[in-house]
Amino acid sequence: MREAFHIAEEDLIQYALGTLKEGQLSQYTAHISLCNVCRGDLARIQVELAAFAAVQEMSEPPAGAKDRFLHRLTNDKMQESKLLQKRNKSRLYYLTKSFQHWIESPVPMRVLSGALAAALIFVTYDDLSHLHQIRQLQPELKRFEIQSAEFAELKEFLHGTDAQQVSLHEKAPLVKAPEGHTLYSAASGKLVFTATNMPPPPPGKAYELWLLPAAGGPPVPAGVFTPDIQGSAAVVFPDIPVNVQAAGFGVTVEDAAGSKTPTSPIILSGQ
Repeated sequence: MREAFHIAEEDLIQYALGTLKEGQLSQYTAHISLCNVCRGDLARIQVELAAFAAVQEMSEPPAGAKDRFLHRLTNDKMQESKLLQKRNKSRLYYLTKSFQHWIESPVPMRVLSGALAAALIFVTYDDLSHLHQIRQLQPELKRFEIQSAEFAELKEFLHGTDAQQVSLHEKAPLVKAPEGHTLYSAASGKLVFTATNMPPPPPGKAYELWLLPAAGGPPVPAGVFTPDIQGSAAVVFPDIPVNVQAAGFGVTVEDAAGSKTPTSPIILSGQ
């Protein structure tokens, strides 16, 4: 182990080549799964092995190559360890020598394919972690995009030139009379309504805005609303058919879920 905590580079090379004994393989696999340093070193070695293999000309291994390779690995380990302490080009020397022995075995490309795949997994480990964090933010980003689009649409409508503006007032004004204002475009079917000084509706009830068609016919529901504690309320872009010209608007008290037809009396009206 390097610095008593990390796997020696020559052992990482043999790990990448698949030539470790079963006991060492299990031990090193457990360590690499927990150690970022050794996992990074292994990824680098695997990429270098794969790159080295890509430029080698493949040929049929000679008879007995595998036996000679395993024999050399056993007998040369002590000599190579001594050379590694003195070499100037230590890592390249050992990597090339081990690979040249191993390339004569009958399964080099299969192991290299696995090494390259593992290398790509290790190299992209951090990127995948960041990708997971980004994916967790996607719902918030999507909600922000929707709200931005709605705000842009509302801003465009409020600055439009074809919008019809109507103010609604209580028929019998109080000291602080409820008041409503409607901005409506028949061409687009878009409507924005605001109200002030509205008293709280009875329990289980709510206010409902109605569009009175200029061509006659029943009033068109234009949104249910409940004022806040200051008596303010708003209806923005309710579901209204397009091209319905308005003769006026009215507000009634209905059930909290809304109604299909208005209920007397009319609290606010305007045209």
